[in-house]
Amino acid sequence: MTTPDLVLYHAPGACSQVSRCALEQAELPYRLELVNFASAESKAELARVSPLAKVPTLLIDGEVLTENAAIQVYIAALRPDAGLFPMSSDPRFGAEVQSGLSFCGGTLHPIVRGLFNPARLTTGEIDGVRERARELAEKSFGYAEARLAERGWWLGTWSILDVYLNWTVQIATWGGFDFAKMPQLASLQERQMERPSFARMMQGEKEARSALGQ
Repeated sequence: MTTPDLVLYHAPGACSQVSRCALEQAELPYRLELVNFASAESKAELARVSPLAKVPTLLIDGEVLTENAAIQVYIAALRPDAGLFPMSSDPRFGAEVQSGLSFCGGTLHPIVRGLFNPARLTTGEIDGVRERARELAEKSFGYAEARLAERGWWLGTWSILDVYLNWTVQIATWGGFDFAKMPQLASLQERQMERPSFARMMQGEKEARSALGQ
């Protein structure tokens, strides 16, 4: 299979760091386009490319693919031996992968948005949004903490799901959520720094913020 031309639109701190880590893990050549949401020009450029003007947006030979879950599945299909997900022919395991992607993207992602930037979820008072998000975070992160305590990693061995989970922990922390009683989640980033792909992604985050003057 010919390697497609890949361009990732990414904003430092955004969930697109998961897609960037996936590309690093798969060792695929790609071009990075940094998005600065504080810049009208940068946002307009993204809007010309992405129908929803959000990151991650991955151009595949010029064609648009959005949503972290879809991008992870696509990259894993390009490089099935790269270890984004453990290889298994068991349909039940495939469902576990999809469940993890749905949990991070559909359950945790809105919750941490409510903690860190509740104004994006309402036109009214934000205090109630943040309080409800905190209640939901206790339940959902509590489930994640128990799962990691039992399995070590989300799927029992490292996968890109652990990177996505770490991003939600990062955003929730910025939103004031306390992980002191959840040591598995609190240590998740440190444990992953031993992985070259994750370390490269984190270094790239620092460089991206510097390039954008953040």
